[in-house]
Amino acid sequence: MELLYLSVINHIMGYYIFSYAIDPEQVKRTIGSIDQALFDAVVQTEEFECYAEQDFEGHTKTRQALEHLILGKRFSLFSKYNKSSAHAYWYAFIAICAHLGEKLPSTHDIKLSYETDLINEYLQSDFGIDVKIEELLLSGEDGFFGLPEVKDWPLCGLWPSEQLLQLREQFASITIGDDELRRLAEEDDEKEMAYDSIRQTKLNIAHCLDNKKSLISFCH
Repeated sequence: MELLYLSVINHIMGYYIFSYAIDPEQVKRTIGSIDQALFDAVVQTEEFECYAEQDFEGHTKTRQALEHLILGKRFSLFSKYNKSSAHAYWYAFIAICAHLGEKLPSTHDIKLSYETDLINEYLQSDFGIDVKIEELLLSGEDGFFGLPEVKDWPLCGLWPSEQLLQLREQFASITIGDDELRRLAEEDDEKEMAYDSIRQTKLNIAHCLDNKKSLISFCH
């Protein structure tokens, strides 16, 4: 999936990055599995209900998209998916990941542009790491799950274990303790928030590696 040029995004709209620990092969096997029990379980999740309540008029509904994904139903005789409603398939897919995936030790959602800019600034100035956290988290899916390409939202990134090892090595020099966060909370709220997110990202990477999971992230 192509990343948007993120500098044009208005952070006031409130786009957030959030992640799960998943077994990507397990999740991939759900596509076309015709697993009615799985379908019934996903539609009862809080995540699915949230997306279904926001269905767009004139587009494929989230429930229909989930039927196409799990139950193998087709949009039409000639097309498996309704590509003009690609967002619906991705929202249904997020619900699948939320159901099958593991809760990460740190579940703070990272606000795009506002918070990511702060994280990038401190990664470079205080730790000498020149990365853009949003590009780091929202890359690597590359059509692995076979969903229709979405033009805007949601974005998705997938980091399998071998790539997470590289990230852990890159973040190895970062040490942020509770005392430092408490001190920053009294001195600089924005820096404390950025440092906390950096530490949480490092903890989530370690959790995935320790549990032989991949890190999947979304943004909308």
